[in-house]
Amino acid sequence: MGRLFIKLTMIMTMVLLLFMPVNSFVKHSHDYNIDHAILAFKKDPYPVDIINIGASHSMYGYYFKPTGLSHLDLALPAQTIQYDYKLLKEYGKYLKPGGVVIVSISQITFASSETKHIGNYYKILDRNEIEPFRLMDYYSYLYLPGTNSGSLMSALAGKLKNFKWNSHQPWANNGKNYSERKYEKVEAQYREAVENNNIEQNVKQLKEIVDYCSEKGYQVILTMEPVHQSYQEYFNDEVMDRLVFQYLEALKLDVPFLDYMSDQRFTANKDYFIDPDHLNKKGRKVFSWIVYKDLKKLGYL
Repeated sequence: MGRLFIKLTMIMTMVLLLFMPVNSFVKHSHDYNIDHAILAFKKDPYPVDIINIGASHSMYGYYFKPTGLSHLDLALPAQTIQYDYKLLKEYGKYLKPGGVVIVSISQITFASSETKHIGNYYKILDRNEIEPFRLMDYYSYLYLPGTNSGSLMSALAGKLKNFKWNSHQPWANNGKNYSERKYEKVEAQYREAVENNNIEQNVKQLKEIVDYCSEKGYQVILTMEPVHQSYQEYFNDEVMDRLVFQYLEALKLDVPFLDYMSDQRFTANKDYFIDPDHLNKKGRKVFSWIVYKDLKKLGYL
């Protein structure tokens, strides 16, 4: 019996020693810490002039510091419009009187309904706002993320992204390969949303966000961030009408909509993009100055 206990102890010790670096690897990965800026703000909040919400296009789209505006970025990858609303309600209290809320509209705004990265919200939202919330998932994500297959795969993917096949690099075939894959993914998501009647719920949620901003005295604006021309070839006017614009037009929202998706200052300039649909540091600085000037023209600033 004593020998069995010793063997089991040795095995458990070895498993633990092997697991510790895996757990540390995940905890220090980019995707696991994607909410770090919001978390830092939560720990040390301050009044802000402008808040943006949305998915990754919005997250990589705005950097207002050079303009002198205080800014809070509440956008996260693949964020559903439901979580846009949850984050706005949580952090909108820090918006200065008459502050601006930028609601980013993307190709997935009305098609996206499933939050695939719930862990992103464990530290930045009240647990009562997280759906579904499971205590076991919560603690394992915070303290043992190496046991979560999704977190582990994301961490590995981040490290291996430079080792993709040439055809899967973001700018292979001048970005067309990447854009085609994104188009197929979005189309599949849209078909699923239509089948499950999720689009109506998302459209309703957008109106609730706009109404909430009006109720709170926030100045709200809808935007669509620039993309590269290779992306536009797949997400052309006809596709965007079907995915987005038909629903926006039906809402008849009385708020400005600044559509920069086909802005010629960006579409042919790869130097402004990480990949065909996400701005890089240089691109977001240039873009944010443009948005800043347009907001001033509207009298929002």
